[in-house]
Amino acid sequence: MVSLSRRSLCVVFGVGVVLLAGGGIMIPVVNMLVKDKIKQTVIISNTSELYDVWSEPPLPIYMQFYMFNLSNPAEVKQGKKPFLVQRGPYTYREHRKKYDITFNENGTVTYRQKRTFFFEREMSVGDVETDLIVTANPPVLAVIEAMQHAPPALRTLVSIALRTQQEDIFMTHTVNETLFGYTDPALKILQSQFPDWFYTDYVGYFINKNDTDDGLYTVFTGKNDISNLGQIDMYNGSRYVSYWTTPWANMINGSDGTISPPFEHDTKQAPMFSSDVCRSVFGVYSEDVKTTQGIPLRRFLGSPLELANVTENPDNIGFCTPDETKCLPSGLLNISNCQIVDYFKIPVVVSFPHFYLADPTVQDSVGGLHPVAEEHQTAVDLEPWTGLVLRAFKRLQINMYLTNVQGFSQTANVPTVFLPIFWMNESAVVDDKHATMLQRQLFVPLEVTAVLEKVFMIVGGVLVVFVFGMSCRQRYTRFKQTALPPGPIPSTSSISFAPPRMRNGERMPLLRERGNEQPPPPPPARNLPTVPPPTSARNQSEA
Repeated sequence: MVSLSRRSLCVVFGVGVVLLAGGGIMIPVVNMLVKDKIKQTVIISNTSELYDVWSEPPLPIYMQFYMFNLSNPAEVKQGKKPFLVQRGPYTYREHRKKYDITFNENGTVTYRQKRTFFFEREMSVGDVETDLIVTANPPVLAVIEAMQHAPPALRTLVSIALRTQQEDIFMTHTVNETLFGYTDPALKILQSQFPDWFYTDYVGYFINKNDTDDGLYTVFTGKNDISNLGQIDMYNGSRYVSYWTTPWANMINGSDGTISPPFEHDTKQAPMFSSDVCRSVFGVYSEDVKTTQGIPLRRFLGSPLELANVTENPDNIGFCTPDETKCLPSGLLNISNCQIVDYFKIPVVVSFPHFYLADPTVQDSVGGLHPVAEEHQTAVDLEPWTGLVLRAFKRLQINMYLTNVQGFSQTANVPTVFLPIFWMNESAVVDDKHATMLQRQLFVPLEVTAVLEKVFMIVGGVLVVFVFGMSCRQRYTRFKQTALPPGPIPSTSSISFAPPRMRNGERMPLLRERGNEQPPPPPPARNLPTVPPPTSARNQSEA
């Protein structure tokens, strides 16, 4: 077996201890260095590495529209249940660009963000320019909604005017017209007669969202406090919106949905403000997932409590508009207060697609819907080290509120129902280029560090155990060599403890009397060989 000197063992032991210590402190040290690098990278400034990505996201963003075609409009006007047929998707590529960017002294940045949509025919089913959709007529329903509390005579007069212009509660338009606008004949006449009340004759669900911005944002850059990175400080110059009835409901919380604070490995909620629904929402942690490139992410889903009724979530009483007597069933949110055209509120109610998570009575009021969690829930996947959103699916359904308003023959027999118009899926998924860049700069150092830590700990542990074993072996060997004399070990049975016998049977006393002791005789002389004298001495004697 290999035998090492004491000095060699000390050297090996020292190497083992160093490896163990290095393995123990490697991950904390590397994590600290990685965190410092991430902070320098994600902080919003015009010199940071992610500034261009933040100001003009290069990731492909798509908006898919699924239109609901009303197959029985005449029957609905007679009080029958609406039946819908889903068409689509009609896919648009979305381009985002921030502009009017101003960095403020308090560690915030103010900007606007323009969104522009481009139709992607290859990713669509059908043609937005030719496919016709039968659906609710927003201008007519808005006028009828506004007349609910008007004098009966005025309601009758407006109803006659609508019939004269052949305006109905349902309309037929192309997909593109329904989404991005068309000229309404009745509004054109009203605009010419009442210019102070009607500013436009152009109507569409997305006319104010294409090639425009959705407001003025002021967010924290993370320079003063990295835990506030991307969090909204003000929207349109205020920390509150004014659409709801309680301060809690009007609060602006969270980010704009593009970046969140880094190092959120254990957070259970991801607050975001959505201008589409004019309120803050909270994603709830669901599970750990991975991108197709293998990057670990944390998934947050839209919470059922966000659209729950006031019995299930009393805080939602602030979203009952215009007052507490108008609370909607679970799964619905009335956003008509922030959907105003001229002076008229469009009776828009939002929900998850296909009334996913809505009250069963709402789901059963319309035919042709099939809610599926995987297809209709909102999901946001955050990378916890950087706070970047690497995958997102924001799904929202637009519905129109239909009800009987006295004085209007158009609604005399319609059932009270929330009629789905379309639902949209706004999605973004990190591409291979940016995933590879993130892996190279972040995950490769972390993975290499983890491997080296294990190697150092294993090798260091083996060396320490080896030195300990060799030391024990050498100690045992030295003990064997020094503890016993050489030769065979005598048997105790052959040893006599009796005093030796003298001649004539006498025994030698064990203790001699003092004064009677005789010195031992000198040893007999031995015949020693004669040594010749040195040569010089011999020569002198001869002389």
